[in-house]
Amino acid sequence: MIKKITLLAAAVLAVGAAITGCNTGSTKTGDSVAAPIAFDTVAARKAVDTVNQQVMDGVVKGDAIAVANCYSSDASFMGANGPAINGRKNIETAMIGMMKSGIGKLTVNTLHLWGTENGLAEEGTYTMAAKDGKQIDKGKYIVLWKKEDGKWKIFRDCANSDLPLPGSK
Repeated sequence: MIKKITLLAAAVLAVGAAITGCNTGSTKTGDSVAAPIAFDTVAARKAVDTVNQQVMDGVVKGDAIAVANCYSSDASFMGANGPAINGRKNIETAMIGMMKSGIGKLTVNTLHLWGTENGLAEEGTYTMAAKDGKQIDKGKYIVLWKKEDGKWKIFRDCANSDLPLPGSK
């Protein structure tokens, strides 16, 4: 029984390390031991902030192409009350529709960012406003990021509203 629990614990730790990209030890090179490569979380946060600003600026300008270019080629956008939208071109089309519906401003606020050089997870809040400045929606989001052509891109974008559905209380 103890052997089974030990094996299960080892398996859980191995899977956890694989999922999080955790380096569980140093790497040996020749006769010396190299320190694990440190991931630059400050640079990652700066890159995420830059891309988020590009998205917000694109919405203000009504530039769906600029917004869509912040997503990876195989991205999925999963907004509330609709199916997932897959692929950059389809996300661009969806952004055109959102902008034509009157959305003129998007503000995102990153609350937490976790990850490694293999991928990032961002948690935050958002507000959307009409072109006249009136708030349309507010909510929370989770975004997964991956590198594409050496740049951080939005890979999965899932958001939902804090506001009740119209007609419900």
